Amino acid sequence: MLPIELENIFSEFDEDDFNLNISSLNYSGDIFSVDFSLDVKDINERGGISQKWTIEAIGQSKHVVSLGYASYLKVTIDHPLLWEFNDTQCQLYFTGQCNDHAKLFYDLYLVQERLFKQYDHLSIYPFKTNHFKPFQYSNGLLAQGSKKLMEIYSKCLTQNGLDFTIIGERPARYWNGQRYVEANTDMKILFFGNSYVIAEDFSFVKQEESEYR
Repeated sequence: MLPIELENIFSEFDEDDFNLNISSLNYSGDIFSVDFSLDVKDINERGGISQKWTIEAIGQSKHVVSLGYASYLKVTIDHPLLWEFNDTQCQLYFTGQCNDHAKLFYDLYLVQERLFKQYDHLSIYPFKTNHFKPFQYSNGLLAQGSKKLMEIYSKCLTQNGLDFTIIGERPARYWNGQRYVEANTDMKILFFGNSYVIAEDFSFVKQEESEYR
């Protein structure tokens, strides 16, 4: 999904051989764009590479982007971060008494780590407030989000002696700055190392040195 020129560079060179740097962000109305530079070392006298690009996110719905160095660049249509937009949304409630709060918390934490890694995605209320407060009661709301995610969390509940109920199913939607709109289920995600942008599509423009902002 990247331009063939970038695909060729990333397939030919290791991460240690190039520097990828996000230099600026431009966000105006419906337009969100990222400027970045790509510099490749002169390996075995093959010649160095110095390029500057602009990526425009079309139909941008979410972004978590920091300026500076990024270890890699890729676009994909398959990642748990996209479940917020392409999966049914619902609520997960628990019922029962948990005998080992620490184990349940750790099991839920491992799910977060496995699915989202460094991309912080906190949908579980114990992670947002007091770690064990919700489990002081015999029932309550554990989390809300995509049905796929709630079903994975529910396995942690049953493994720790709790029952669960999933309710309130509805199509995914997001805030477009003015109102909630139904999400496009064909969203894509662009990763810049630890940064990411979710949008309907991305366009890449290679800049001439004099044109680059």
